[in-house]
Amino acid sequence: MSKEKTFQIKSLVNEHNCCRVFKFGLIVTYRWIGKHLMSKIILNPKMSARKMKAKVSTTFNINVSVGQCKNAKKFALQEIEGSLIKHYGRLWSYGEEIIRSNPGSTMRLDVDIMPDSTTLFSKFYVCFKVVRDGWLEGCKHVIGLDGCFLKGIVRGEVLSAVGRDANNHIYPLAWVVVCVENKETWKWFIDLLMDDINGGLGAGITLLSDGHKGLLQAVKEICLEAEHRQCARHIVANFNKRFTGQECIKLFWRAVRASTVEKFRGVMEKIKSIDTHAYDYLIDRDPTTWSKAFFQKGRDCDAVENGVSDNFSSAIRHARRRPIITMLEEIRLFVMERIYTQRVEGMEWDLLICPTIRKHIEDLKVKQRLWGVTPCGYQKYEVRLIDVAYGVDLITKKCACRIWQLTGIPCLHGVAAISYLNHDAETYVSQSYTTEAYLKCYKYRINPLNSSDMWPDVPYRKPSPPKRRRLPGRPSVKRKRDAIERELTGPSRQTVSRSGSIIKCGICKEPGYNKEKVSI
Repeated sequence: MSKEKTFQIKSLVNEHNCCRVFKFGLIVTYRWIGKHLMSKIILNPKMSARKMKAKVSTTFNINVSVGQCKNAKKFALQEIEGSLIKHYGRLWSYGEEIIRSNPGSTMRLDVDIMPDSTTLFSKFYVCFKVVRDGWLEGCKHVIGLDGCFLKGIVRGEVLSAVGRDANNHIYPLAWVVVCVENKETWKWFIDLLMDDINGGLGAGITLLSDGHKGLLQAVKEICLEAEHRQCARHIVANFNKRFTGQECIKLFWRAVRASTVEKFRGVMEKIKSIDTHAYDYLIDRDPTTWSKAFFQKGRDCDAVENGVSDNFSSAIRHARRRPIITMLEEIRLFVMERIYTQRVEGMEWDLLICPTIRKHIEDLKVKQRLWGVTPCGYQKYEVRLIDVAYGVDLITKKCACRIWQLTGIPCLHGVAAISYLNHDAETYVSQSYTTEAYLKCYKYRINPLNSSDMWPDVPYRKPSPPKRRRLPGRPSVKRKRDAIERELTGPSRQTVSRSGSIIKCGICKEPGYNKEKVSI
């Protein structure tokens, strides 16, 4: 019996009247704590020892020490790091499984060879053939480029290329995991993307992005013939940090939405009369990239914000906390399921154009009732509201305001002229917004993948996780708040600077000193 793992009960009391004791921390090891809280630590690697102690207390009714929690976190991080090595080591096999199950898809894995012959992960690119074909056949050639940080134990960023379908919803096209967002990684991503969609130098393609310097330089070097637009929301956020006052911001948005050069110049002159520095700042940001007045016609998109990329980043916010292969799988499953559900939804529509576009047309039909229409030729009209007038040509589908040419959807003045003839405005909408185009986007499907134990083996060297980048200085703990948030919170709210005010004594009321310097 001494060599066996058994025990003997010599006495047993079935009835207990004593209170329950929760001080079992001595019989609980840090390994046990680390294994039970490993999933929490993966999602929040910066969880403090005191929070771990509180979590163990509320979950298991056990009081443990802070030291045990510190050792448990250290043990859990070591276990997670070991699993991360396995994850990165299976990337080659994961990529080969994607190519096997979805022939024609593109997978690229880039590694860095260190002086000591170790292989470190650098970049991983994915673009499925069925997604690419759907974009080429049914989507508008407008792509939003953006990056988002990984939030879990894995450090890096996800760079994405997101298109717009016929219903003006997101259409994820390609994505890449990188260690850091810079000019080199953006050039590598955009170069592969252009090869996949046969974009060449970008002729006929519109790219939307934020003001990241590396991204701007990469687009200028690779996509020489593409139309590049900057997200106006990012520009106004940086503008608000330098200049105060809501009047300039309101005028900026008017300049952004100005569809003609004359309107744009008029609004900019108002900004110049208020603040010349604000005017110079906006001119330096190249208005041709953020104002509708300079957008190219025929792109069927007048978007001034890169909302599609933000929506995609929000959709994968939970996946960005996972290990790298788990994250890539959740993104793939999200896109695969979305393609299927959107196709099923589109097949139920008994409409000529997509619902979002139809609702927009119905709203314009209500607003056009205030505009007067005067015919001046065959299918040509002058649409007027008091002293504002625009010329509309229904044959060429053009309006002097340029909105119809930019969006491919009849503008307010075009709808007024169409209603004057008792025609259906939906028949004048561009083909890129039809239900037929929508179904072309989603007529293909992503084939399923096998489990990891069935992935093919590859002869390449297995990459290791990238080294952690440590920035100079002490790491910041608190979130960096925006300028608007700092104005609305904290002791600086509604306060006036005391600079230049005369200090008076609180006792004798004499100026020049305070009561602390009074000798009693």
